[in-house]
Order: sequence, then C-alpha cells, then structure tokens
Amino acid sequence: MKIEDKKVENQLVIIGNGMAANRILEGLADDHPYDRIIVLGDEKISHYNRIMLSPLLAKETTLEDITPHSDAWYSNHRIAIQLGDCATKVDTAKKTVTTETGRSYPYSKLVFATGSRSFIPPIKGADHPDVIGFRTMSDVDTMEEKLTGLKHATVIGAGLLGVEAAVGLKLRGVDVTLIHRNPVLMNRQLDAKASDLLKEALEERGIEVITGVNPEEILANDSGIRAVSFATADTLEKRDTQLVIFATGILPNKDLAASSGINVQRGICVNEKMQTSVNDIFALGECCEFSGHTYGLVAPIWDQASVVVDQLKNIDGSAHYIERSHLTKLKVSGLDIHSIGEYEAPEHADTLTFEDRESGLYKKIILKEDKVIGALCIGDVNDSHWYYELMEQQTNVNDFRDMLIFGEAYCEDVA
Repeated sequence: MKIEDKKVENQLVIIGNGMAANRILEGLADDHPYDRIIVLGDEKISHYNRIMLSPLLAKETTLEDITPHSDAWYSNHRIAIQLGDCATKVDTAKKTVTTETGRSYPYSKLVFATGSRSFIPPIKGADHPDVIGFRTMSDVDTMEEKLTGLKHATVIGAGLLGVEAAVGLKLRGVDVTLIHRNPVLMNRQLDAKASDLLKEALEERGIEVITGVNPEEILANDSGIRAVSFATADTLEKRDTQLVIFATGILPNKDLAASSGINVQRGICVNEKMQTSVNDIFALGECCEFSGHTYGLVAPIWDQASVVVDQLKNIDGSAHYIERSHLTKLKVSGLDIHSIGEYEAPEHADTLTFEDRESGLYKKIILKEDKVIGALCIGDVNDSHWYYELMEQQTNVNDFRDMLIFGEAYCEDVA
C-alpha cells in the first residue's frame, strides 16, 4: 500500500510544491505533529529552487544541483509528494481536497502555496505557442527546445526576472533584445542613475536594451514568430525575432481558493497569522494577499513561512507577519546591484550620494529623521548589509551621518 493511500487521523495537506511549500516543510522538519503531510504539485518533477532558473538556463548549474531534497528525505519526514496531480476542489465543510485524478485527501490543516503565473498582456499575437513566461521549469524546457537554430529572442519586461532571462539567453549564444515600458530598468528597485549603470552592463554583454516603449504586436507566420513591433514616441518599430519571453508581472493563483468559498481579492486574503477566512486553512507566498499587498520576491515569503510553521506546530506565541523592507540582489557582467527599501526620496527625506561612473560605482542613501529608510549600492556592495541593519534597527545615524556614504569602516570611530 502506498503511503498516500493509508488512512490517518491527523493530516496536513499543502497545495503547491514551490519554494513556499518547501520552506514550510523544512521548518516543520522532524518534530511536526502530523501523522503525514501530503504535498500536491502540478509539475511532474520534484521541487527545485526557482531562484536558480536563470543560472540553469545559462548552463551554470544543473537541475540536480537545484533540487534540494531526495525521496528519502521526504519519506523520513513523513511527507508524501504527489507530482503532476493538481488539486481541483476543496470541500471546506468535509475538510477534503480532491485532485485532477480523482483522489481525495482529508486534512486537519490545509495550506495554499499555489504561487503565481506569468502575466501575458493581451496584445495581438501573444497567444502564439512561442510566447512564454519565465517562472517554471517548463518555461526553461521550452527555451531549451527552441535554442537549436534560434538566432534572436525578445524579452519583454526588465524587472528582476526579465533581466535574468535576457542574460541567461545571451550566455547561450542567442542575440537578445530587452524591451521595457518604463524608462528605468528594474523600476521597482532602482532609480534612473542605477538603471543607466545596469543598462551599460547589459549592453556590454551584447544585449540590446530598449526602454520607454510598449509592445504592440507579435508578428508570426506558418513557420513561427518573425518579429515584435513596439511603439516609440514618434513611430512604430519592429525587431526580427523567433521567441518572445514575457516578464511583465505575475498573477496570484487564487481561483481554487475562490471556488472553495475562501475570501480573495487580488490574492487569497490572509491575516497577520497567515490564516484565510476559513478555519484551519492558511495561505502564503505569491498566491496570498495581506493588507492589500501581494508578493513576487522570496524574502517576504520566508517571513510568512515562519509564521505558518508556528501555526501548524500549534506554538502559542506572538509570531505574526509584518511588512518590512528587504534586500534585493542582482549581479550582471560582474556588476553587483543591491537595493534596500526606498530608492527615491519621499517628502521630507534627505539623500546622500556618491558616484564614480568611470569605475561603475554609485551609492545612494535615503534618510528621514536621521534614520536610514533606503539605500542603493551599485558596483560596491560591501556595506549594503550594514545599511540594511541600520534600517531594520532604526538606528539614529546623526553622529556619523557625514561619513555614512563611505561605509561602516569610516563610521566606526564616531558610531
């Protein structure tokens, strides 16, 4: 008899097999209180580290290297993984989850870790099979299938994922055009000066970068995609291409929760304990919404997972999720980029800057009432973690404010 077919009284079911689910499993570890944990994943391969998809595409790592756990690890922790069998129905009254293959799993506690999917804008031609996102192993597999004979790819969207996709494809010998609607690359983490340095680094790699334009149409014929057209301020231009990757945002996977009677808005609504509107059901990660916020970066998901683990272990305490700033990191062509908190000064805030364009260095610290509320470090990131600590601890920097931009070593004598 398979482990998932055995009847148990106290069962945790997790819908989703991504990074949020894995973080919960690692947090529960050996001492979890459940007879068994069932994980339902829609992909047919074991959990992998999605952060490493770009290095995987670039052949800088392997799938085995980014797969953290063996079958034995799951078995030793009383965890059964159902691959390629997604959940299709949740009966909150009977406390059961039904899957695509018709299996039914009772639960004592249930966790939605269903993640998100790529947002593909509704432009003409976007439904072509050679138009993909960049979020899953299947996206990487599709790119791999297309690489033979592929001359040019277009990446639309220059957030963190879009930049990584462009670099990964270029490392595989493909000519790449990166198109971004905003004039500023990674405009949720960078200001215009930092964006310029990133643009220079990408162009040095041979990636064409076009900003401040909107894609208009994906042009194709019987043999496949042949071009992408985009609108500039004055005209309509196009680039010949054979593959289009959209990195223009994500949509939380909330439909199953909504059909189960759980409150949803942009995502699955949760409180500070990561509890949904239905008892014994939790949600976290890219599928959830807390106080109007949805999520696309890993760091807040780790915070959420810690709260969920405490709830699942029935640990009494004050652990609850709070919004906080996180450190975003990127490395392109040897150029390190770290972004923390605010990157543009709000009202009544002060800005400290240091810039050496020839050396590719740029630092910016934003202060409000003598406390760090944001920082950008480009090229020299040695002090970024210190700036982050100052921000998290709300340290008053007045005594060493004049030397702050030069780093911790220059402030030690006066701190």
